[in-house]
Amino acid sequence: MSDHSTADTERGAAAGRGPARRGRPARLSRDRIIEAALGIVTREGSAALTMRRVAEALGSSPMSIYRHVRDKDELLVLLLDRIVTDLPRPALPDEPRARLLALLTWQRDELAARPWVVDVLGRGDLMTPSVLWLLEEIYVAWQACGLSLEEAATANRIVWNFLLGDLAQHAARPEGRSPYQVSVPAGADADRYPTVAALRPYWLSPDRRNHLADDLGTLVAALTATLPHRCAARPAAGG
Repeated sequence: MSDHSTADTERGAAAGRGPARRGRPARLSRDRIIEAALGIVTREGSAALTMRRVAEALGSSPMSIYRHVRDKDELLVLLLDRIVTDLPRPALPDEPRARLLALLTWQRDELAARPWVVDVLGRGDLMTPSVLWLLEEIYVAWQACGLSLEEAATANRIVWNFLLGDLAQHAARPEGRSPYQVSVPAGADADRYPTVAALRPYWLSPDRRNHLADDLGTLVAALTATLPHRCAARPAAGG
């Protein structure tokens, strides 16, 4: 070893770094890219996800990322697939309406825990094949409650839009913002807007937006009420 090399090693050790390491950086892989991207969207939301950000997180270049993932949309689909694949499936009752409500509630709760997923799905153009089991279960449950396949598709579209609206309302709300959606109707002039004013106790209720289970039950009941006589219990798995 030369004097220069020995001196460099000693200076590095004195600085607490040890000898300079040589060699290639950790090998880039699709799994590492997914993990880095998942960290970004979990902390900052899907809008913050770019191929450049992922590359920076991995100490790589955007071009290296593109060798493993075609574009941002494919990366988002891979993230959705990772999330859905890792989720334990819920225990489900046999009674059709209870089964349907359990599936829809589970779906909503898992989405509420991941606001970035709500943002992605709200655009309406991305989906992962790993979610097909849930769609199958939901549509079968609608049919078991008396709806035709076409009616099941319509009913589920209505419920999906309802759930997206609920999730959007409960997404991170700005701190310190005046609750205009409470104060404006609660302060309505009773002479000009008697019906709105009569609902003042409702507007001021602290749990006004915390009735998802009841509201979802009401919506499902309304959508399945047209053919209640066709609602039949689904056989248990393996039955």
